[in-house]
Amino acid sequence: MKYIKLVPFSLLICSPLLAAQADQIGNSRYSVSTHNTHALNGVNVASMNAHMKPSKSFSYLSSLRIGGEIGDVDFVDDIEDLVDELDRNDITLDQANALIERFNSVLAVAGSDGYADVNVGLEIPLSFLWKREKDALSLSTRAYGTAHIEILDDELSYNPVQKSIDTNSAGYVKVADMMEFSIGYSRLVWQPEQGDLHVGGRINIQKIGLSKQVIGFQTADGDEDLSDTFLDDYEDFKNDSTQFSLDISAYWSAQNYNVGLTLSNINEPEFDYGELGKNCNDLTNDISKANCLTALSFSGRIDLSETFKATSYATVQANYISDSQRVSADFSLESDHVTPVGNNEQWVTASVAYKTKTIYAPNSRLTYSNNLTGSKLKYLSGELTWGWFGLGLGYSLDKTVIDGNSSTRGGFINLAISNQF
Repeated sequence: MKYIKLVPFSLLICSPLLAAQADQIGNSRYSVSTHNTHALNGVNVASMNAHMKPSKSFSYLSSLRIGGEIGDVDFVDDIEDLVDELDRNDITLDQANALIERFNSVLAVAGSDGYADVNVGLEIPLSFLWKREKDALSLSTRAYGTAHIEILDDELSYNPVQKSIDTNSAGYVKVADMMEFSIGYSRLVWQPEQGDLHVGGRINIQKIGLSKQVIGFQTADGDEDLSDTFLDDYEDFKNDSTQFSLDISAYWSAQNYNVGLTLSNINEPEFDYGELGKNCNDLTNDISKANCLTALSFSGRIDLSETFKATSYATVQANYISDSQRVSADFSLESDHVTPVGNNEQWVTASVAYKTKTIYAPNSRLTYSNNLTGSKLKYLSGELTWGWFGLGLGYSLDKTVIDGNSSTRGGFINLAISNQF
């Protein structure tokens, strides 16, 4: 199998395990940040108490999100060519020198700038809200998963006995999945004439599975072998652990504007990855053993034993609502934090929305999102909602070149069906 085909395999693993983030208030929760002021499991738990009417209700939300992102390099065809050349055993010295010169430069660029991120999600459909006059209690569930793939580059060499070229270059794949159950409480604490002040907190019980693999290009000798190795070894290298995180929020609500502040992961829980390079000689599968030894060879560049720390971060938000309640503008800004697969994020997001006068025309929202650290990608997304149904599309404004053609570096689609009863 060609190495690049690992991307859809990573997507397959994540698909039942990732929550759609297109309807959170500036809450990337490890995806592109967008807006929806009244999301039940949005970033600011206190906002529910400000906007919901007294009731006991279940909220049904089912949504599917698929998204991806790539680095600013065009090396996919070269990597596929390299995997093919590594299978040859009839290479002359002159041919080897030409191949080494070509692929060493490609691998250096791929190792420096090449990566792919995959985000696929399904929102767990049922949540509960108990809203009284001055306080609110919420129970919500969600799941998500994410995969990150990058290149570990190593120089090529010629083996004159085997008449082949050799390299330790490999793909480095990190996958995270999470199941989360949240209990939130918010309360009105001050009500002067100018507006209302609400505060709230939320406990998130999180089960996170973290797995990573190093898959050598040298082992890529057939479609069946590499795909089986990737999927079979996924569970062997995965470590599951359950911790809790704590979020606290404050929210000021006035007639035409709202402002909020949230501190997320204030206790900074930690989760361990499965360990790489362990007991390599005890493995009976030749490909798994070779990949285990390849991981050991990169011990100076990657952590064989790694812990993800869910660092605390702050989110500030503000929005304006017109007198007619039909036009609104939203803004949010996060402090920097790290995702489970090691990506740096700090999203700044701005959006405008319009609510139509008739049920026959959709409500609409246009959002601009910019990651101020890490990839530093900029996204433009649009969302249309008709009653229970919502459709969102987004793409990165940053470009790269693939097969000689200009292409966006990221994009996502979100489909949602929601209702309260």
